[in-house]
Order: sequence, then C-alpha cells, then structure tokens
Amino acid sequence: MAEAVYESVVRRAYEDFESGDLDLLGVVMAHDVIWHEPGRSDLAGDHKGPDAVLGFLGQLKARSDGTFKIEVLDVLSEPERAVVFQRETAMKNGKTLDVITAVEFEIHHGKITEVTVYRHDSYAFDEFWADNSGEEDKMDDIESELESSTREAGIGSLP
Repeated sequence: MAEAVYESVVRRAYEDFESGDLDLLGVVMAHDVIWHEPGRSDLAGDHKGPDAVLGFLGQLKARSDGTFKIEVLDVLSEPERAVVFQRETAMKNGKTLDVITAVEFEIHHGKITEVTVYRHDSYAFDEFWADNSGEEDKMDDIESELESSTREAGIGSLP
C-alpha cells in the first residue's frame, strides 16, 4: 500500500507539468532537489534546487513552443522510490522528437529529492535540442578568423 503513496506523488508531478503549472509542481519538490539530466546538450547536467529544476522543465516547453509532451507508459514504485517509463515527443524547427525514457524519482517525506533520467537514445534528444540556427554564420566567422590569422602570420591565404 505504501508504494501507492509514492506513485501518487510522481503522478501529481506529471499532472502539474502537463497543466503548465510549474509553481504547483514545485510544491512536491524538496528544497535541495537535484535533477540529473544526461547528454551533451546545453540542457544536460545537474539542476540543483527547485528553481533550477523548474527552469529546466520550463525550457522543455518554451524551446519547443509548447509542443513537448510526456506520455506516461508505466509507473513502478516501492518505498521512497518510483520509476516512470515515458515517451517524450515534441516538434521544433522541422525536427521531431520521439524518445523513450526511464525517470527514477527518490522521494522522502512526501517530497521529490532526486531525479535521474535514463534515455534510450540520448543522441536523438541532444540533436533535437541543438540550436542549429546560425551554423553557417559560425563557420563563416571561423573561416574569416583563420584567413586573418594566416595573413597576420605572413603565411598567405588559405587554399
């Protein structure tokens, strides 16, 4: 029966996220909550404290123009722990995200204290969130800098 309590805390968090009420979502987080987000994108890393976690979650919605959605596939729980298997989908700049993720929640005294995300395909997640706008401009800037450097060094121009 105790497992149902932990599952209900996690399900409430998902309902709050889906409704867009991130302030309400903060109520189920401990003051020292840590969210471990895998990958190499600028979203990856350890988000510490409710403000950082809520900021991260808000970015998922904002950077996808509100298209980021989570479908809960299953919830497994035991005392002080719940694992959610979920499908994450979104659309952005002509790209589509569709990944399966396992999210492990540690829960103490009715509050989420730690979250660890395990992604089936972290590369797909990272690629989706990568900001590819301006890539050509960045390459032009790099080539221009190299050209200037070689002239200053007296080497001549690049081939």
